[in-house]
Amino acid sequence: MLKIVKRINLAFIVLVLSYPGSAQDSASINAYSDSILNLARNAGSKDQKFQHYLDLSFHWSDWDTAKAFGYINEAKNVAGNQPTEYQAGLLANFTANIVFMHDVARAKALYMQADKHLSNYTTPEAWRFRSKAWNNYGILLQMGDSAEQYMNIITDRAIPYARKAGDSLAVGNGYLNIGLLLSNVQDHANAAAYFERALASFSSLPDAADSKLTVFVHAAKTKLFTGQSQLARIYLDSAAKQFRLVPHSTFAAHYYRTEGLYYREVRNKTAALEMFLKAIGIGRSMKDDQLLRDTYYQMYALHRDFGEYEAAKKSLLQANTYDAAAGRSDKLLHLREMAFVNDKLGLHKDAYQQMVEFAKQLDSLNQRNTALKLFDLEKKYKTVEKENQILRLQDVNLAQQSTIASNNTWIIVLVSGFLVALLIGIMGWMLARNHRRRLQQKELLHQQELRSVKQQEQLSQYRSVVQVQEEERNRIARDLHDGLGGLLAGVKLRLSTIVSRERNPSSEEEIRTVIAGLDHSSNELRRISRNMMPESLLYMGLEPALEDLCRYLSNPLTAIRFQAINLQSTYPQAVLINVYRIIQELLSNALKHAKASQVIVQVSDGDGHLFLTVEDNGKGMAESISATRSSGLGLKSIENRVALLKGRLEIDSHVSHGTTTNIEIPLDYERQD
Repeated sequence: MLKIVKRINLAFIVLVLSYPGSAQDSASINAYSDSILNLARNAGSKDQKFQHYLDLSFHWSDWDTAKAFGYINEAKNVAGNQPTEYQAGLLANFTANIVFMHDVARAKALYMQADKHLSNYTTPEAWRFRSKAWNNYGILLQMGDSAEQYMNIITDRAIPYARKAGDSLAVGNGYLNIGLLLSNVQDHANAAAYFERALASFSSLPDAADSKLTVFVHAAKTKLFTGQSQLARIYLDSAAKQFRLVPHSTFAAHYYRTEGLYYREVRNKTAALEMFLKAIGIGRSMKDDQLLRDTYYQMYALHRDFGEYEAAKKSLLQANTYDAAAGRSDKLLHLREMAFVNDKLGLHKDAYQQMVEFAKQLDSLNQRNTALKLFDLEKKYKTVEKENQILRLQDVNLAQQSTIASNNTWIIVLVSGFLVALLIGIMGWMLARNHRRRLQQKELLHQQELRSVKQQEQLSQYRSVVQVQEEERNRIARDLHDGLGGLLAGVKLRLSTIVSRERNPSSEEEIRTVIAGLDHSSNELRRISRNMMPESLLYMGLEPALEDLCRYLSNPLTAIRFQAINLQSTYPQAVLINVYRIIQELLSNALKHAKASQVIVQVSDGDGHLFLTVEDNGKGMAESISATRSSGLGLKSIENRVALLKGRLEIDSHVSHGTTTNIEIPLDYERQD
């Protein structure tokens, strides 16, 4: 289904973030190029020289394609007649970057060649370039109105490969692109959440000013689309701080354009035009047709908002000169707006023809709304024609005027009577239909209330069971530690005293064997007590407890890495215990069943939620398991605990590709009851 939405750019292109040294002015461009060229010429190895020439090619891809291809050829000369699979993959990837906006079909093929060559390598660099290749391939699909395919590529390819590479920047860019895709379909609430996750990924990176600038700009634009100009101003102020750190960012034009959108929203025409003109100047130097088309459209909308329809039409015509960079919905939007402005200028015939063309291209869902506008334009056009015809007839015979007026009066009376009768019939039918719908809705609401009561009762029962279990575990842990643990320690101390007094070698050896057994029993007792109720969770907080758990469960066969982002020192006890048990159960599954050699545990706090991610590289499962279809006791326990906290659970697993579990828990879950 085709939907006309507010204008926003294509999803953020990762290419421009790969090397933040890109600049707008020629002096900076050449200075950066010269510095990389010196590194290439003085490189100590062929691999370094090869990579530096590729960096130069990427640097010039936005400014001078001839130079960019020249440095690709230099890299090929370094690689020789028989480049490795890795080198062939990089050559294909960087060549695709050059032709990205000029030859889409070739760029797509080259990105897929790059992925195929690099698939034989499992190094972080290979995963990083594969992530970028897939991301850029998805952007090209989105440019062809295949946003759903791009979303699948981000979630299935770009972000997982970036995680394997340990590339937080690429992971953040993946979240950013998801947010942009959601903005494109006007799901601004979820888009804002992904922008915040992108910022969390960038927060620990020392040189991520360009990435943060990008997120702040898009977050501001989302707020503008929802009418929250004050929040948009806050994001733009944050973007301005980052922009001062990277004044030559290739994202500068997007920043100026969004500032213009803000000033248009608050009806500051002068400031808005100034920002739009800055964006256009940079867009022309970069030959960014998409940005130029969008900015000229915003200038059109600014003039339109102030009733300056002649100036508005000129800006819209200028925007349409860049229609090669437009998708289908974008072209339809411009066609509709051109009909609108022509109608305002009195060009009703042109407006009518444009709306006819607009209606032909829309799907059935949008045709109903368009038909009303089409009817209005058609009526205006026919009214003008009728008036001209009346004037001509009046010139021929003024006597016929009274007859025409009389006939028109009768026609109006008859048509009015027919329309009144028809309206009464339609209203009666609508009232009956609405009554049936209300009855159906009441029945559905009743069924939903029954299901909700049943679910709440089940959760209440499970909450009671979990609370009793945790209290019993805590009591048993204390009894084991304080009671049996003390007894074992006392027995060991007495036996040690006897050994120190006795000098019989045979007896001493037997007693030492008993002492060793007591040591083993004490260690086992501490392990059981620790599993039942870890003291670090109650007295030190969530982050130390989880870090201690991961360190304790790590072994020579399985390395467990723990990452904490913005965790607080205190949380409600129910959150502490349930989150700890969930992570404990997931790690147990990874160690017992997945046969993983590496497990990554990430826990972050942001936007009023806790985000839990446990990813392993184990043997995986035959297909992804939904939380609602889990059957094992361990997974069922996790599902119940997540439901108890009003959270969401996703498990993604494929054979030989490991398992990734994502959990989102609202910190105000108690208020949702």
